[in-house]
Amino acid sequence: MAIIQGAISSNSLVPTALAQAPRRPDDDVDGEDLLLTAPGIEQPMYLAHRSHRSHQSHRSHSSHYSGGHGSGWRSSYDEPAPAPPPPPPKPAAVSLVAYPGGRIFVDGKLVGTDSTATLILTPGTHEVRVENQFVGDTSTSISVSEGQTGMVVIQW
Repeated sequence: MAIIQGAISSNSLVPTALAQAPRRPDDDVDGEDLLLTAPGIEQPMYLAHRSHRSHQSHRSHSSHYSGGHGSGWRSSYDEPAPAPPPPPPKPAAVSLVAYPGGRIFVDGKLVGTDSTATLILTPGTHEVRVENQFVGDTSTSISVSEGQTGMVVIQW
């Protein structure tokens, strides 16, 4: 095969030039070299080399390729991605009103007297205690659901 050194003028190309793909005995079926031949050119010019199966084996044995067969690299298509964790539960935003009034405790913490501002509570059951200096004390459980809003009346 000839090696082109330097530039060739456009006048040196012959309109009857043909691209041919001669076969060598060691080529696989799908691998071919493209050569430019034309009348008056003694030796064909090398244009390109088509890939063949033996080149695929170079990838699996070469250290400079990342990925490919036998490299230990795993595609994201091999296994399904784990499901994302579910979102955390949405808290409840409620206010408490005690009748008769008194100091209001939720889960042992003082949160207001007679009524409370809006409280942000986790969904579930909470222990509520009301202390009234004249009537006495009472304890009860309230259950709030995810995203619940509004007022909870404690009547005792």
